[in-house]
Amino acid sequence: MALVDIHVRRRAMDAAVSVAHDVLSTSPTLGSIRGVQQLDELRRLLELHRAYGPVPEYLVRFDDACRARMLLLADIVPPSPGGTTV
Repeated sequence: MALVDIHVRRRAMDAAVSVAHDVLSTSPTLGSIRGVQQLDELRRLLELHRAYGPVPEYLVRFDDACRARMLLLADIVPPSPGGTTV
């Protein structure tokens, strides 16, 4: 995930998106809360560059993957104040 940040800082968005895709592919069942938080940071970083063509496509894939991860974490993630999980 640090590599994505480096690419973004260098304005190498193709490389950043490519590495971000690799992160999702290599850790499809990342199941720790810390890991999910790091992925949320990755999403926020790329969200800032939504205007760049491949980023919105990645964010859709990212959101799908995060929903799957949250299902895996449903038993250990505390419910939100509204009574539903995030």
